[in-house]
Amino acid sequence: MREFLLVLHFLGLIIGAGSGFALFFISLLAPRWPAAERRDMMIRLFPLRYASYGGLLLLILSGGALLTPYAANIPQMLWLKFAGVAVIVGCAIRGVLCMRRVASQPSALAQLPLLGKISFAASVLVVLCAVLAFS
Repeated sequence: MREFLLVLHFLGLIIGAGSGFALFFISLLAPRWPAAERRDMMIRLFPLRYASYGGLLLLILSGGALLTPYAANIPQMLWLKFAGVAVIVGCAIRGVLCMRRVASQPSALAQLPLLGKISFAASVLVVLCAVLAFS
């Protein structure tokens, strides 16, 4: 069972971090595009965020199941990992709320690049903490 949960966990990492990192790098390139094209492209690419959110959900569920037998002895490094996951979830929620306002308030798109950078940094922290906690 543990191996199956690990496969799910890594699948969630591939889906979540892969699409999240792709969006991060796209956001670095987006300022070079004309404003009208940038807005349209960011709106078209927003569904890729849902893949990222699905991967994040899979990571959280499989990670919780993997840690259940060890709940009493969670290593200190994993608490930092949990904090990083909380930051990623907060950025995801804020991103969805921003995108819901884009039709009525186009300036809401301006917050997405910062949220992506914060999520990227938190994702790197989470992976680093996981490696250090289990090595």
